[in-house]
Amino acid sequence: INLIMLEKLQNKKFLFALAIINFIAGLYGLTYYGWKLDTTNPLFWIFVIDCPLYAIIFGALLLSKIKEKNLSLLGTIAIFGSIKFSLWTLFVVFLTVNPLNYLHLVIGHIFLLIEIIIFYKYFSFNKKLVGIAVIWFLINDFFDYVVGTHPFFYAQYFTIILIFSVFLTIIIPFFLYFVFFKRK
Repeated sequence: INLIMLEKLQNKKFLFALAIINFIAGLYGLTYYGWKLDTTNPLFWIFVIDCPLYAIIFGALLLSKIKEKNLSLLGTIAIFGSIKFSLWTLFVVFLTVNPLNYLHLVIGHIFLLIEIIIFYKYFSFNKKLVGIAVIWFLINDFFDYVVGTHPFFYAQYFTIILIFSVFLTIIIPFFLYFVFFKRK
């Protein structure tokens, strides 16, 4: 069964279809941020569109795999962002609302995590790239919680969501170290 799975994961048509699914999911996810983009300076939009951005980047990463190009920094950012914002979204949904009312969000973000688990072995990382990713996501946290580019959630949850977000930014590099670097 592992051989069948490995063959499927390297099939260019399968990778292309999965890339298209990521692009569509990312573009659909952007619709959730329309109101926020309308009220945010366009220079800061990249800090607004969190999870859709990383789904789209992951789709681009899959296309680069088809063309056998290695985009290590982009891959590191995509993996880090997909992990962070999938977990962040699941945390926020389960904390703030009835998750059954947002089942499409829950399922979509679980699938994004599953993709990372399945494909992580096809991307290379090093400590420098992870360090750059940490800096990027700390800057993103600054924009989200100081400048105010975070998605809507009820103000009473601000502190716990801020703490969880920064916690993810700090803990994900350790996760990447143990999962990606220890496998070598």
